[in-house]
Amino acid sequence: MRAASACANRLNRIIGVVKMKFLLIDDETEICFLIRKVLERIGIHCDMAHSLAHGREHLGRGTYHAVFLDVHLPDGKGYQLVPEIRQSQPGAHVIAMSAVDNERAHAEGSGVDYFLPKPFDKSSILGGLQALGIIA
Repeated sequence: MRAASACANRLNRIIGVVKMKFLLIDDETEICFLIRKVLERIGIHCDMAHSLAHGREHLGRGTYHAVFLDVHLPDGKGYQLVPEIRQSQPGAHVIAMSAVDNERAHAEGSGVDYFLPKPFDKSSILGGLQALGIIA
């Protein structure tokens, strides 16, 4: 089994397969696990953070194709992180999430690419990614 995995990894490097990696920032762990489960089923790896500070740590260590960002976090408003995401992750899509619909205007004004209202389900998560052109 280990040999097959090593062979697959070498083949992926040879043919240039790029796996997408997303960062999920939400203080509700259940939300992170729901999103991660949906995304991993379509081959997207996810890191999770539960505060702005923890999100910043991840942004400093990794490269992400997209960031799911809750608006209400214990240490501030999620959209405060958008300029840092744009600087450290050029080209990454930023998807804001909130159960408070009037946060949509604030989030979009901060430069997010997409607003995902809570509660959401698998189809709304995937629909947002399709709208951004991340998946077909």
